[in-house]
Amino acid sequence: MTFLPALVDEMHPLELKVDVSTEILGFNPASVAPEPFIHTELLVEKDGENFLVTGWAQTQVSIQCGRCADFFPMLLRARVEHLFEAPHPNSIDLTPFIREDILLELPLNAACRLGADGRCPVTGEVYRPRPESTDSLTGETVWEALSKIKPKD
Repeated sequence: MTFLPALVDEMHPLELKVDVSTEILGFNPASVAPEPFIHTELLVEKDGENFLVTGWAQTQVSIQCGRCADFFPMLLRARVEHLFEAPHPNSIDLTPFIREDILLELPLNAACRLGADGRCPVTGEVYRPRPESTDSLTGETVWEALSKIKPKD
């Protein structure tokens, strides 16, 4: 997706509504299955010698849950805000910026949203949080165990 800076002036911003192929995201199909397109709505405004691109980009993916390992749908919607300072080339490619904005919306460890009872909406399995340990790492037994393996001089 590119725009020509020569076609944008301060009185006439450029509106872009473009669908970009999700192939630019480079997802591993074993863990993420995206829709075919990233839908974008962008506004390119000229501010002096600079260009400001604002708007949003969104796509839907099926992503593997880090808890139950099944796939669940997730909407990825990214706010797009980029400033291009002068000097400018004859055309500006927004594709790598859209790619980065969408990838930054992915969670580090995707997990389906559990119900109020802790039930997985995909598998139906109930997940309970691990009980908190009352053992302290600074307790006497830890230091005793370490002193046994520490060489004495």
